[in-house]
Amino acid sequence: MIVNKPTDKKKKKTSRYTVLCIIMGLIFGSIILRLLYVQVFSYEEYKERANVTSTRFVADKAPRGKIYDQKGNILATNKQTYTITYTKTDNSDKQFYTTMKELFKILDENKETIQDTLPLKIDSDNGIYFEYKSNDKESQNHEDLRFKKDRGISDTLKNKNKKLKDVEALSDEQNAQLDQDLLKMTPEDSFYALVRSYNLIELVDSDYKTKAKSNIYSEMTDEELTNIILNAGYTLNDIRKFMVIKDSIKMQSFKGDKVATIAGNIKRDTAFIVYQKKYDLSGIDVSLAPIRYYPFDNLASSVLGYVSSINETQKEGYELKGYDVSSDLIGTSGIESAFEEQLKGVKGGTTIKVNSQGTKTQDLFSLQSYPGKDVHLTIDSDIQYAAEKGLTDAMENLQKNVPDNDVNDGSKFPNATRGAIVAVEVKTGRILSLVSYPNVNPNVFAVPGQLTSEENKQYFNPDYETFGKQLIQKMGLRKNVDELFPIGSDGYRTDKYDLYPRSIYNYATTSLIQPGSTFKPVTAVAGLESGVISPNTIINDTGKFNIHPETFGKSFNPSGLEDAMGPINLTTAIGQSINYYFYETAYRMYMQGLEQGKSKIEALDSIAKYAWQFGLGVDPNDPSSKQKETTGIEIGEKFGQTYNFASWKESQITYAKFTLRDALENGEYAGKTFIKFDYGFSDDDNDQVKNSKQAIKDKVIEKLKKVGTADEKIMLTQHDEFAKDVMKDVINIMEHSEKYKSRIAEIEQSGKKVDLNNQAKTIAEAIAQFTINDKPGEIRTPGEIVNASIGQGMDSFTPMQLASYISTLANGGTRYKLHLVDKITDNDGNIVQEFKPEVLNTVSMSKSTQDAVKEGMKKVNNSVEGTAATAFIGFPIQTAGKTGTADYAKDQRENGRKPYATYVGYAPADDPQIAVVAVVFDGGHGGNIASAVRAVYEAYFKDELLKTSNYASTSESFKKYVVDNPNHKN
Repeated sequence: MIVNKPTDKKKKKTSRYTVLCIIMGLIFGSIILRLLYVQVFSYEEYKERANVTSTRFVADKAPRGKIYDQKGNILATNKQTYTITYTKTDNSDKQFYTTMKELFKILDENKETIQDTLPLKIDSDNGIYFEYKSNDKESQNHEDLRFKKDRGISDTLKNKNKKLKDVEALSDEQNAQLDQDLLKMTPEDSFYALVRSYNLIELVDSDYKTKAKSNIYSEMTDEELTNIILNAGYTLNDIRKFMVIKDSIKMQSFKGDKVATIAGNIKRDTAFIVYQKKYDLSGIDVSLAPIRYYPFDNLASSVLGYVSSINETQKEGYELKGYDVSSDLIGTSGIESAFEEQLKGVKGGTTIKVNSQGTKTQDLFSLQSYPGKDVHLTIDSDIQYAAEKGLTDAMENLQKNVPDNDVNDGSKFPNATRGAIVAVEVKTGRILSLVSYPNVNPNVFAVPGQLTSEENKQYFNPDYETFGKQLIQKMGLRKNVDELFPIGSDGYRTDKYDLYPRSIYNYATTSLIQPGSTFKPVTAVAGLESGVISPNTIINDTGKFNIHPETFGKSFNPSGLEDAMGPINLTTAIGQSINYYFYETAYRMYMQGLEQGKSKIEALDSIAKYAWQFGLGVDPNDPSSKQKETTGIEIGEKFGQTYNFASWKESQITYAKFTLRDALENGEYAGKTFIKFDYGFSDDDNDQVKNSKQAIKDKVIEKLKKVGTADEKIMLTQHDEFAKDVMKDVINIMEHSEKYKSRIAEIEQSGKKVDLNNQAKTIAEAIAQFTINDKPGEIRTPGEIVNASIGQGMDSFTPMQLASYISTLANGGTRYKLHLVDKITDNDGNIVQEFKPEVLNTVSMSKSTQDAVKEGMKKVNNSVEGTAATAFIGFPIQTAGKTGTADYAKDQRENGRKPYATYVGYAPADDPQIAVVAVVFDGGHGGNIASAVRAVYEAYFKDELLKTSNYASTSESFKKYVVDNPNHKN
C-alpha cells in the first residue's frame, strides 16, 4: 500500500495586486505604443492635421481719428492699403528662402519695396552703417545698445567672455563694461553677428544643421561665415533683404506673434499678383490695413506732426501702455503726438484657422476695431496755405533779389532758409495758421521703413560737412567747416551757429530769437504807463546815445544807431523805429525806480514787469511763475525770457565758466599774459587736477551768486583774499597736470626759464579780477535795460510768444491762452470735449496809451517813412505793425549769420481781428518779409476783398495766394 506523504507545497492563488499590475502594464503599454505611432510613425500625418486646425489671432490695426481744420476740411485721415504678411509655421519655415526669393522677384518687378525697419544699412560703396533716429551721441548710444540687446548680440558677447559667461546676474560694473564692449562693436560686426544668429548660411547650404557642418561653421568667425554666402554669388544687399525679414519675424516673436509684415502700402495690382500665387508662397498672405494719410501733403505739417514707429528709446514706456512696439505707430510730434490718447483707436482682430502653409482657411470670429476720436483744429487751411506760400516766396525773394544794404557789396540773403509765421484771432486766442519752414510731408513717415536713407539723414542726422562746404562757397565765408561745424569730443559735428535748416524742427514754437524792434511797443507801453513819457513827449535824438556817462560810463555807446533825427515824438519813433527814443525811455524808467526808493534790482526790472504781462517771459521771483511758462498751445514749445536782473545774473554765471576757461586756456586776461593754463575739464585729468579745477569753479560761482545780495559789498573788498585762496588750487594744477607740465617743458627747452610762482600769482590775480571786479560789473550794469528796450541783449522769445504779445496789445490788453484745438468728437460727431477761449491775464493800459502806441504802429504800414509801408501799398484794409531787425551776434556775418527779419502786426488797425507774426532767420530787415503777412490778410479778409470793386481782380498777390490756392474749398 502506497501512502502519500504530506508536502509543504501549497497551490498558490493569483493575487488581485498582480492582476492590477498586469492591467496597468497593458494600459500603459497601449498608451506608449499609441504615442510611438502618433509621434514617430505617423508624425507627418498628425502634424499636418494639427496644422490644418491651428488657429491664429490676427490683430486689426485700429484707424486713428481724423484731424479737421476749422471749416471741416480733413487734414489727416486714414486710407486702406494692401499689406503682405508672413506667418511662421514649421512648413513655411522650411520653404522660407524659396518663398522669399519668389516674393522679392514679384515686388521688384512691380517696383515695390519691402518694409525695411532694420537700422543696419548698406551704402552705395557697400559700406555697412547704423542709421540713427537722433543726432546726439547719448541717444545714439542708447539706440545702438537697445538694438544689440534685443537681437541677442549682447548675450553672445557675454558668453564669449570667460569672466562673464557663467555669471547669472551681472553687477552694475559688469553690465557697464558689457555695454562698453557692445558699443565698440562696429556696424559690420553687428551685421556679421546677425548672419549667424539668423542662420543665413542656409541660403547656400541647406544641410548646415548636420553635425559635421555645424562643427565646421562654429569654428568660423561671423565674417568668414558671411564670406561663404558672398562667394556663392550673393551681394551684401541680397543678404540684407533676407535679414530684414528674419529680423521682423524675431521682433514679432517677442510678443508671441508669428505674423510679420513684409511690405505695406503696396499697389492693388501687386496685391492681386501675390494673392493669386499665395498658395505657392508658403506663409504669405495679403490683407487690407489702414495707414495714416495727409491729403494736402506738407500743408500744416508743423501743426499736425507725423506718426512713426516706436523707437528703441521709447519701447519700455509704450509696452506698459499696451502698445505693440514692433508694429504700432504713434504720434511723434505736433497734434498727432499731443492728442495720441484721443486719436489712437481700439484694436480688434480675427481668430482664423490656418493650414500647414500658414495660409488662412477659415474665419472663426471677429473682434471689431474702433477708430480713435476726431480732433477739430482752429487752423484755417486757406489761411495756412497763404501763409506757407507767402513765407516761401518772401524767402526766395530774399535769397535772389533783396540786397544786404548793411554791407553794400551787392550780396543778398542766401541763407534765408528758415522761418515761421503765426496768425491768431485776437479776441479768442484761436490760432488760424502756424507755419514752420522748412517743413516735411508727413506721408513719408506713415509707412514703417518707407523713409529713404537720404531722407533719414536729412531729417535726423544731417551731413554738416557737405552742407558747410556749400554754405562757405555760397556766402563767400572766410571760415572752414571745422570752425562752423566743430567736431565734438564724441566725434560728431555740431551746428554751432544754427545754420542748418531743420525740417522736423518747429521754428514757430521752439526757436528762441531776439525780437529786435518788434519789442519797442512794449517799451512804449511801459514808459507811458509808468509816466516817464507821455504821448506828446519829445526826445531830441542826437545820434549817439552817450548822454548819461554818470550812469553808463564814458565808453557806453550802443551800436547800430541811426543818424541824428532831432526832436522826435513817440508815434514817429515807433513808425520809423528810432532806437534813441527807446534808449532814453529805458534810462528814465531805471532812474525813476531809483528815485522812488526802489532797489537797483527793481529799477533794472522796470520794463520786464510790463513785458511779463504780455507773455514775454515770467517773473522768476514769483513762486508760481514756472507754471505760467506757456502760451497755452497744446503742442511742445519753448518759452523765452525778457531782460530782468535775476535771469540775467543766472545766465551770466553760466557763461562765466566758459568765458574764464577760454581766457585761461588762451593765456591772456585783462591785459595780463601768462603761460596757457590747463583749466578746462578733460577725461585725462587725474584726481588731483580734477578736484582743483572743480574747486576753482565752485569758488567763482559762489562769489558771483552774491552779486545783488546783501553780501555783495563785503565780497567786493575780498579781491586779495580770493586770489590767495584760489592760488592754492592753481599751484596744485601746475604740479599735477601733465598737459601744463608739457607746456612748461616746451618753453624751457627753448632756453627760457619759467618762474612758476610768478605764473601762479598772475593766474590767481586774473581769476580774482574776473570774479570780484569785472563780472559783477557786467551782471549789475544798467546798460542791459537799454539793450532790452529795443529787443536786443538777453531778450529772446519764440514767434508763438510774439503772437501772444501782439494779439494782447491789439485787443486792448486781454491775454488769451493760445490754442490749436476747438473740439474733440467721437465717430458719430458727438462732442467729447470742447475748448473755449480762456483768459490768462489782463494788461492794464489806459486808452491814451493804447491810442499812442497803435498810432505809431499804423505809421509803420501806412506812412511814407514807415518801415513796412512798401509791402502794404494798395491794400484796402488799414493795418498796423512793427518791423524788427535783430542781430544774432556781433560777429554774425563772418560765421554765416545775418540779422533776424521780424514783423508783427494786426488788422484792421482800428478794430483788430487778426494778429500775425513773421520771422525769417538771416533775412535782414523786418520789412523784407511783411509781404508774407499781407498774404495772410488777403486770405483772412477774402470775402470782404471780393466785394471791393477792383482789388480782387487786379491784385496779383490776391490771385496767387487766394484765388489760385489748389486746396481752396468753394
